[in-house]
Amino acid sequence: MRLKQIRLAGFKSFVDATSVPFPQQMTAVVGPNGCGKSNVIDAVRWVLGESSAKNLRGDAMTDVIFNGSSQRKPVSQASVELVFENTQGRVQGSMADRSEIAIKRLVTRDAQSTYFLNGSKCRRRDITDIFLGTGLGPRSYAIIEQGMISRLIESKPQELRVFIEEAAGISKYKERRRETENRIRHTRDNLDRLSDVREELGKNLDKLKRQASAAERYKELKARERRLKAEVTALRWLKFHQLQTQLEQQLAAEETELEKFQAAQMGDQRVLIELKEQQQDLRQQQTIEQESFYRLGAEISRIEQQLLHQRQQRQQRSAELDKVQQQLQDARAHLSLEQQQLEEQQAMLEEILPEQAFCEEQVALLQQQLESLEQAQDQAEQDWQVWQQQQFQLQRQQQQWQLQLSNAQQQQSQQQQREQRLQQQVAELKRQLAAEADNEREQVWHQAKVSTEQVRTELQQAELLLSQTQQDLQQLQRQHDRLQLQLQQLSQEQNKLQQAQQQANQQQLISQLQVEPGWAEAVCLALGALQHASVSPHWPDALDQTLLLTQPVSVSAQSAGPCLADKVQGAAIPDYFYRILLVDTDASAQQQLPDLAAGFTLMTVSGHWYGPNWCLLAGLDEQDSFLARAERLQQLSSEQTVLAQQEQIVLAELETTSQRLSQQQLAVTSSKQALQQSEQQEQEARTQWLLQQQQQQQWQQQSQQLEEEMAQLAVLGEDTQLQQEALSEQLLQQDELLEQHQSREHGLAQRRQDLQQQLRQQRSRLEQQQQQLQQLTVNLTSGQRQLQLLQQSLVRSQQQQQHLQEREQHLLQHGDDDEPDLALHEALQEVLLQRETAELQLQQLQNQLSDCEQKMRELEQGQHSILQLVNQKRQQLESLKLDAEGDRIRANNMLELLQEQQAQLKQVLEQLATDADEQQLQSELDKTSDAISRLGAINLAAIDEYQQQAERKSYLDSQHQDLTDALETLETAIRKIDRETRQRFKETFERVDQGLRTLFPKVFGGGSAYLELTDDDLLETGVSIMARPPGKKNSTIHLLSGGEKALTALSLVFSIFQLNPAPFCMLDEVDAPLDDANVGRFCNLVREMSETVQFIYISHNKIAMEMAAQLMGVTMQEPGVSRVVAVDVDDAVKMAEAS
Repeated sequence: MRLKQIRLAGFKSFVDATSVPFPQQMTAVVGPNGCGKSNVIDAVRWVLGESSAKNLRGDAMTDVIFNGSSQRKPVSQASVELVFENTQGRVQGSMADRSEIAIKRLVTRDAQSTYFLNGSKCRRRDITDIFLGTGLGPRSYAIIEQGMISRLIESKPQELRVFIEEAAGISKYKERRRETENRIRHTRDNLDRLSDVREELGKNLDKLKRQASAAERYKELKARERRLKAEVTALRWLKFHQLQTQLEQQLAAEETELEKFQAAQMGDQRVLIELKEQQQDLRQQQTIEQESFYRLGAEISRIEQQLLHQRQQRQQRSAELDKVQQQLQDARAHLSLEQQQLEEQQAMLEEILPEQAFCEEQVALLQQQLESLEQAQDQAEQDWQVWQQQQFQLQRQQQQWQLQLSNAQQQQSQQQQREQRLQQQVAELKRQLAAEADNEREQVWHQAKVSTEQVRTELQQAELLLSQTQQDLQQLQRQHDRLQLQLQQLSQEQNKLQQAQQQANQQQLISQLQVEPGWAEAVCLALGALQHASVSPHWPDALDQTLLLTQPVSVSAQSAGPCLADKVQGAAIPDYFYRILLVDTDASAQQQLPDLAAGFTLMTVSGHWYGPNWCLLAGLDEQDSFLARAERLQQLSSEQTVLAQQEQIVLAELETTSQRLSQQQLAVTSSKQALQQSEQQEQEARTQWLLQQQQQQQWQQQSQQLEEEMAQLAVLGEDTQLQQEALSEQLLQQDELLEQHQSREHGLAQRRQDLQQQLRQQRSRLEQQQQQLQQLTVNLTSGQRQLQLLQQSLVRSQQQQQHLQEREQHLLQHGDDDEPDLALHEALQEVLLQRETAELQLQQLQNQLSDCEQKMRELEQGQHSILQLVNQKRQQLESLKLDAEGDRIRANNMLELLQEQQAQLKQVLEQLATDADEQQLQSELDKTSDAISRLGAINLAAIDEYQQQAERKSYLDSQHQDLTDALETLETAIRKIDRETRQRFKETFERVDQGLRTLFPKVFGGGSAYLELTDDDLLETGVSIMARPPGKKNSTIHLLSGGEKALTALSLVFSIFQLNPAPFCMLDEVDAPLDDANVGRFCNLVREMSETVQFIYISHNKIAMEMAAQLMGVTMQEPGVSRVVAVDVDDAVKMAEAS
């Protein structure tokens, strides 16, 4: 594989499309300084994927585009294409079968970079992947530019390692390892997220499982409840249906009995009707006779009244005549007055009529004048509104132009400020581009990564220690709770015993005694009733002789052995305690009883008391005795003291453990925070390191965009200035027009004001005239009404006068008729005789009517009894009907309930047990309902949701297993890559080191050089170089001269080339620091290696030029534009020899 040619267009100084062929193995690029020779090497580095503008001697990636010259304009894009021959098939992958490979990169002014592989668009990664392991790359050892020799020698061990890796061909392994690590990290992140989801899902599943079980239980109970409800409803329907049938039968019987009562009632009713007819006839006769009696009585009264009336009438006529004469005199006077008022009212009306007609004419005239003024006012108002509208439009247009002018001025100010900010931003971007450093970012990332691993290890240890401490703390807490519970129980028991002792300790005998442990039961048995006896200093000496077998105690008897008094201390020990001897067992007591002295007894420690012919056993409960309680209190006090001490010890340990737990929790929290911060710092460092190139490119693009925006702002500022001048002229014209328009304002306003004043005056006059007309109209109407009333009053007065005159004549004519009427007295006597006869006939009819009514009352009483019976029967029938209807409705309700429950009555009755009881079923139903209510809120969707979540959990578990397997596979791949990387790196390092040891003496004519590793880890170790020219014993390579450093670097590069030769090698003036002797050695070495490697080098040295098989001249006849002139040295020699 070799480089066939380079095609450049618009790249730096190669503005025209230029093709640079490389037909020979050794090509020297020559030309004066500044003609663009190094641009050829920059083009190769750029098309191989270089993303740092600094490494291309620029500030931004768009700096590679031709930016114009004194005679040419800038171009919009730059492109470089490398054409390789692949006849040997060194390129692997999809391009292995291609004999020619073309790689092209194109960039535009908007910093958009595009890659092409054999004419097809591709990614930058596709380009770098092709040359992985071949030694080619934007920063590989195959391209050595100016200053790179010294940087190579003085580079850090990790930077020098890169060249060894490239020579070993493990750069592709590192790339794969990095991708695998990313996949592992992503897989672990996915595993963490999946674990969180699985954990949360597991919790939800447990909850859903409980809910699903409750839902299943709820469904079962609801089904049972529905069945029980249906059965209870069916039983109730059956009960109501049976009740309805019984009531209907009873209703039919009652209706038959009712019909019997109604038939009897109908017979009595006919008789009663006949009696009522008879009664009616009698009453009619009685009415006729009574009317005759009353008529005769009325006639008598009338005659008597008539006689009385005649006497009174004569008296009234006399008084009435006097009154009529007086009224007639008053009427004549009133008639004269009304005639006079009528004449006055007619005269007043004749005066008002002409005045009213005049007012009406004046009102009509004023209304015509008012209409004319209103029309003039409307016209003036319209003129005023038109003027205001024009004024408003002019002012609005002026404000708009002023606003536009203000906006333009503000825009111009903002543009100036924006231009200043852009200049500052451009300067800041240039400063940032100059201050960037790649190596520092990479070191920070590496340090952050190491720190993260250390913090993660510390966190794991702290979490393990925290877990152990938490377990210890929980164990101590349980122990402390157990001790507290024991102390609480002891305290309760002690309080009870103390209360009992306080109640018993009222100067009783037993409270004054101190008994040895174990003998409390025996002492209580011996004391008997005396243990509750009160103690007195005057206790009778004979007391103990009245209780038991008491006799005087002899000295010999007391010395027979230990007695009960020896086990008791106190001032009130009973004397007979000295005669109670103590034995160990019951058998010993049985043996000593025959030899026991009189008055003495035996007692065992267990409380068995033996006498000559009797035995008492302990009957008291140990807990109930005073001494036992005292002994128990002492024991409880001791136990409480011990438990309190243990509690204090546990509390101290608990406090210590809690403090240690708090410290460890703080340590874990601090470690987690440190881990989070470290991971964040690592991620930030890595992100900054990865995004540095992109950021630099963005800064360069921003700088160029800012410069373009500054140019646009300058043009926009000129346009804004022109716009301001035009707006200023328009404002001046608008001000003049506004002044002209405002000059009309005074005339229109004055005319509008005058018309308004005239209109107000005219309306005032019209209102006054209308008020006067209205007043005249009111007065006229009132006068006419008064005239009409006077005329009516005059007519009434005349009629009244005529009536009085007629009444006066009538009274005068009848005033002399005063003779009594004798015929009235005779008629009175005759009518009195007729009334007596009518009274006798009326009494006979009354007796007959009473007999008829008595019979009717008797029949009505019978009818009332029958009616009561009928009503009772009817009420019973109504009650039975209501009950039957109620049972029917309740039965129908039961049927409706069954329909609501979606149950069939026939089916339920068939399935119902023969001995089914409603109360029992209702009890079961209530229990079932209570069970349902106890279940609480039920999530019926939990069953399906649980099934879905369980399936999801199963799916997530399989996913978790797949991710775990994938993670294991990736880790296995990492180990395999590491193993192969270590092996290949070690082999390559040894071979490069051997090559350096061989080439260095050859280049220097002696001396020695070698490579060494800085660490034992072959994956992370750096590589350093040691070189000692002939006759020198320098301790470090930095002490070498520039030429020695250059030769040492060339020795290293050529050693690498011998191991893994790149398709070509580009050298940019690497022979500049060498003298002629060293240049000769350098040329010989290059010529020797050119058999396997294609060399393209830039040089000003004649010796190096002579070595080349082809010279490629770069000229710049046109300022700023590079051109290529190629010369084949062999053809030139042949032409020279031929000439």
